[in-house]
Formats: sequence, C-alpha cells, structure tokens
Amino acid sequence: MKKIVGFIGSLLAVAIIFTGCDKEKVVSPSGTYIEGYIEGIQGGELILVQSLMSNSIETVDTIIPDADGGFTVGPNIPKIGFYRIFINNNNFVNLILEPNDTLLFSANVEDLEGSYVIEGNEEAQKLKELNDMLNAYVDKIDSLNNLVGIAKSQQYYNEVAFLMSAQEELQINTGKKMRAFVVGNSTYLASLSAVQKLDPDGDFELFVKVKDDLEPKIGGTELHKGLSDQIAVWKKAQIGSEMLDITLNNPEGEPIKLFEQLGEITLVDFWASWCRPCRGENPNIVKAYEKYKSKGFTVVGVSLDEDAELWKRAIKQDNLTWTHMSDLKLWNSAVVAQYNISSVPASFLVDKNGKILAKNLRGAALDLKLMQLLGE
Repeated sequence: MKKIVGFIGSLLAVAIIFTGCDKEKVVSPSGTYIEGYIEGIQGGELILVQSLMSNSIETVDTIIPDADGGFTVGPNIPKIGFYRIFINNNNFVNLILEPNDTLLFSANVEDLEGSYVIEGNEEAQKLKELNDMLNAYVDKIDSLNNLVGIAKSQQYYNEVAFLMSAQEELQINTGKKMRAFVVGNSTYLASLSAVQKLDPDGDFELFVKVKDDLEPKIGGTELHKGLSDQIAVWKKAQIGSEMLDITLNNPEGEPIKLFEQLGEITLVDFWASWCRPCRGENPNIVKAYEKYKSKGFTVVGVSLDEDAELWKRAIKQDNLTWTHMSDLKLWNSAVVAQYNISSVPASFLVDKNGKILAKNLRGAALDLKLMQLLGE
C-alpha cells in the first residue's frame, strides 16, 4: 500500500488555521463537524462524506476544500456509526462519527487511508488504531509475497519455505493482536470492525462478547441487529449445537431428509464435483467409511453442484457409495446460508441426534476422531 512520505501530523494545526473561522457558516443538525485540511488539492475533486450501512452506502455531505485544501463540513449524524471520506473506490478512509462531536482530519489527496491523521472522538481514534494495525499487516504480507515470487522464479526452494513460514507466523501474530484488540476495546464500535476479521468458528465467543458489550451503545440499530443475526446463524453450526434438518433431492430426484440418513456417527460432507480439494479428499473419506461403517459410521454428501450429470459422474468416479443430496443451486443453495458455508470442502461430524461433535476433519484427523468415538 502506497504511503505518502513527508506528510506530518502538524497539518492538523494548519487545518485549524484555515478553517477556524468557517464553522460559524456551517450548521450541522446533529452538532457534528469535520474540520481539516487535504494536501495536494488541485481543484475540482469531488470529496464525499458517506454513511456505511449494512447493505447500502449513502452520501450525507460533500466536502468543498478552499484553494489551500482547508474545509469545514457539518454532516447530519443522528447516531454513532461507520462513515467514510470518499474520493473514489481506490481512495477513501473509513471513520466513526457521532452526534455533537468535532473531528479534526488531515490527509493527502493521493492516499487518504495511508496518510490521514485525526484528532477528536475516541471512537475514531480506536478505528484508526485498528486501521494502522491492518495496514501494517498488509504491507508486510505483500512484501513477503513478492519475495516468495522472486525466490520461486529463481528456484530457491529453501528460501521459499522460510518465507512461507514467515507468512504463517505473521498471520498467527496478527490474529493474536486482533483478538487482543477486540477483548480490550469491546465497548468501542471499532471492535465490531475488528471482530469481523476473525473466524466465527474459532472465535465465536468474541463475537458474542462484542454484541453484548456494544448493546448499551448501539442496541436496536441496524449494526447491532446485523451482528445478532450473524451470531444466531453461526450458533447453529457450532460444536455442541444440533444441526438443523434439511430436505434436498437425491441423485434420482427424490426428496430426502438429512436426519433420516443419520447413523450412530455421520459425516455430513459439503462438497462439489468441480471442487479439486473436495475430490482430493474423497479417497480419505472412502477409506474411513469402509473402515468404520460396520460400527455405525456413515456419510451424507451434500453437493453444491449445479449440473446433475457432473454430480452423478463424480459420485461414480470417486466411488462414493453413501447417501447424496443437493438442490443443484451452487452457492445459492439454501444450505450455504443455513450452515454458513463459505468454502468447500466443509464437514460436520454429528451423532445420531444431529449434535455436532467436530467440524472440518480431514485425513488422519477424521480417522483419529472416529477411532475415539467408535473404537479401532
């Protein structure tokens, strides 16, 4: 990500000089003002203040800098929320704005996100702290990706392995920092942005914490309802929860219910004929099925295919002799939202009542779990 070198925080002081007398000319219905300075203004730039909703973006005001880049704008901010200063789809910066607050803002017109400095509400400061953390991660991972590409082109495979290990360590450490940020700032709206970077499977309790801790501040809003709805969906797919029953057609076009196919232990396997990792994992599932089917283990394949013939051909080619079901709607299948399926292969290991015992077990991990549950 490009950074503007030489851009300094003292621009905030310059912004006050340019705009200090303008606030009286601007009236904000909510008492919210953004005062600042945008370096490098050429004239004619359309700079918008936009509200970021769950399913839409709404322009709430327009920034018109003077010849020196100074401006004051008074958008109507009826309640705290996520907003952005926007030039184009490649040049904007997200902010948190709230009623009765003045935010001092400065940035370079060429790279708003990479150069902006703010003073004002603590919510906006927390979001900037998060943005800085994420931008630092992106810069480092991009640099490592470039080095991996160079090493591969020169066939320096030991260096490739070292660099990929460094990438993994960076991802792990950034994940730890993100979790720490959420825990330490769960009463700030920035935590809602941060927690969305985490995996609801591994960090489900943090999503719940953010929802609960933000309720006094944003309860009843679209933001809070959206998070609550997400959690309700994810909860159904958590280990210890009971899967919802589903009815889809088998390859013969007959409707069947998932729960009527369950054995003592069942692997509900979400896959597709077009998915190479799925096809690569199928031999491991076949091996486990043959080994444990006499002890009550079975498999139900739930396909995200679209073409019935390709689906049936893959079942035959991979020797998948268990029950199969699909609505042949690809990613528009009802099961995608119902079980929060974001990629395939994905799987749930359930007991005879549909209680989820484990998720996404593959290869040796699946065999080990089945051995624990059913005996060798």
